[in-house]
Amino acid sequence: MGHILLQTALHVNFFYMINKNTIPVFSSQCFWDIDYKKLDPEKDKNYIISRVVSMGGRQDQLNLFEYYGWEVIKKEVVNIKYLNSKILNYLSIIFEIDKEKFRAYSNREVF
Repeated sequence: MGHILLQTALHVNFFYMINKNTIPVFSSQCFWDIDYKKLDPEKDKNYIISRVVSMGGRQDQLNLFEYYGWEVIKKEVVNIKYLNSKILNYLSIIFEIDKEKFRAYSNREVF
């Protein structure tokens, strides 16, 4: 799945580039506790990216990459406070960033 996501992320959908003012559609599992349509895609991008990479399914993540693009997401994921170890490892691999550089790495809990 990571390989497919990586390939898709590199091909940014032109539709989303034109319509940057509208937030992409995400499943309710990402934003079960709020109305995400009220979020501002630019002001709240760290929150949106954090929720989608942590709780989103494959289509949610593809929509995220199509909307924000590879570089924006790469810049934002290192600032996410909390990520479980699987997600942290996954992001570290696909973005080729050492785990220690993630804010979530220093906030991790030992189980």
